[in-house]
Amino acid sequence: MTRMDLEKWLIRNNFTQAPAGKTSHRQFILGACKVTVPGHGPKDLTKKHLGMILRALESAGFDRAKVRREWEHA
Repeated sequence: MTRMDLEKWLIRNNFTQAPAGKTSHRQFILGACKVTVPGHGPKDLTKKHLGMILRALESAGFDRAKVRREWEHA
């Protein structure tokens, strides 16, 4: 999954982008859940980064299996 695909998925799922600061990373917020998408480096996200984001989404109430299926089609 690329950074752009993840950003589109977050917006489709009602996340709002936080105002940009001095970093190139992008932050998306939904309630108490904050997801940070790296703004530099390879366009494809690593398995480690996707795993951290998936755990954060799961703690916010998203269904882990459903999110993975949606990500496979992104």
